[in-house]
Amino acid sequence: MNLELQEAALAMQARVDRDRPWNIQVAGVQTDSRKTGPGELFFCLQGSRSDGHSYAGQAATRGAAGIVAHKELSNIMDTPVLMVDDTLKALGRLGRHWRQKAGRLVLGITGSAGKTTTKEILAGVLAARFRVGKNYRNWNNQLGLPLSLCMQSGDEDFWVMELGINNHQDMDRLGEILLPDAALILNVGPCHLEGLGDVAGVASAKARLLDHIQAGGKAYINMDYPELKREAGARQELNITWFSRRHSEAGYRVIHLQADRFLLHLDGQEISFTAPVQGAHLCENLAAVWAVSLEFGMQPGEIKEALKKAVLPEQRMSVSRLGDWTVIDDSYNANPMSMQAALETARSLASGKDLVLVLGDMAELGPGEALTHAELGRTLCRDGFTALFYHGDNLQHVMSGMNGSGSRRTLYVQDTTSFQKAWEKQGCSGGVILFKGSRRAGMEKFVQAFKHCLATPEKTGS
Repeated sequence: MNLELQEAALAMQARVDRDRPWNIQVAGVQTDSRKTGPGELFFCLQGSRSDGHSYAGQAATRGAAGIVAHKELSNIMDTPVLMVDDTLKALGRLGRHWRQKAGRLVLGITGSAGKTTTKEILAGVLAARFRVGKNYRNWNNQLGLPLSLCMQSGDEDFWVMELGINNHQDMDRLGEILLPDAALILNVGPCHLEGLGDVAGVASAKARLLDHIQAGGKAYINMDYPELKREAGARQELNITWFSRRHSEAGYRVIHLQADRFLLHLDGQEISFTAPVQGAHLCENLAAVWAVSLEFGMQPGEIKEALKKAVLPEQRMSVSRLGDWTVIDDSYNANPMSMQAALETARSLASGKDLVLVLGDMAELGPGEALTHAELGRTLCRDGFTALFYHGDNLQHVMSGMNGSGSRRTLYVQDTTSFQKAWEKQGCSGGVILFKGSRRAGMEKFVQAFKHCLATPEKTGS
């Protein structure tokens, strides 16, 4: 970002002290006083655990260009204060202003599962020809999105930004900030049901992004989800490109061949290619990447080469070899859709070998939490597993779905210590192991505990 302080103040609708110098150059924004540097705006965000207004003085001593606040401040020396009605809303206004001023071509990505993976792969492919900006990690909410926008220099050709929601109001707020030139909706499923109700509610809320596409813009929609297809199709004025992993009538369809090999069906052509992960679950992500990349001017050969070099985000279907184990680290988060996709890939990789599952609860499911976990139990028993280590409060519901058929191979682990002890007793010797659960389950800790188990020599008697 590159703005003068006065321009930033106007964009945020801030009240300012006219006696202060306002031609100061703003180089960026910060919400952590400890990281604030010279020329940056510090936003005093108020959270449930701490209030940024308490740290305004620290930001001032570190050379902040200004302090954005909605409470009166003291002891901030000569640093300009920009008073606003709400610091989070002001940050959104600033992000919107920079998006409009920078004038980049902006693509917004949303969906119930795989947003970050798709964003990272697409940004990597486009970067083979263009200068590309993107969200930092999964900064995709009302705080993360404007922060990500303000992090962009303005010299990029494209901004690829993901948007995440958990209630019916979120998408309009994010759409008003992003003002996308194009929108991609990857999928919809039973996720964030506490705030969205059911899958139809998810589709309705996600599709609100389409109402914020700028004039002459485009939508990329997965036609495999009936609720999403209905929502998008109802917006008759939209210019829609359809993609799919199942329907031959889609403009772009990707199917899985084997391992990391895939096939794109495009206008009667077939283009084979490799991708950075194994498994059919990535087909819809790859179909979306091909659709956007081709329609934004890239050539098939460029895309194929870029996909070979694509890097997936950490803790998202990261597959590695460790001793006799194929380790699938998908520990970042979980919902019913992504859990099913991860299990599908794990079974494909196991292909007759032992399959060990280290799973945690799926969160934000609302009243359907028990039924959803029971369905997980039925899925596990139907498709089979060697051993299940489960961490979370929903094990009883998973077990009820199993109806006793998998109970002898299922172990509850309260923490990493109990997991390591259970692992030693179980005596698993090799195969495929999957780690997955929602953020609150902290499954990344179990990945590290597993690695510690393999690195520690077995104890022997004297």
